[in-house]
Amino acid sequence: MTSRISDPIWNRLGVRVESSEEARQLQWLLERFDAGRIRIVAHSLRLRESPKPERIARELGACIPAHRPA
Repeated sequence: MTSRISDPIWNRLGVRVESSEEARQLQWLLERFDAGRIRIVAHSLRLRESPKPERIARELGACIPAHRPA
């Protein structure tokens, strides 16, 4: 059994993250929006699965910039 503290942040927020790009998108959202607001949007969008960061950004009226590898 894992504690909530050791859970990845996306689990606590209810966001589905399946790739490093989605992890980057979620980080971008967290830098601009309160975690509580992200959690509320994720909960309101939940159907069968947790929503991905890009869908949460759309609901928040934000556009995550494209990733440009270094």
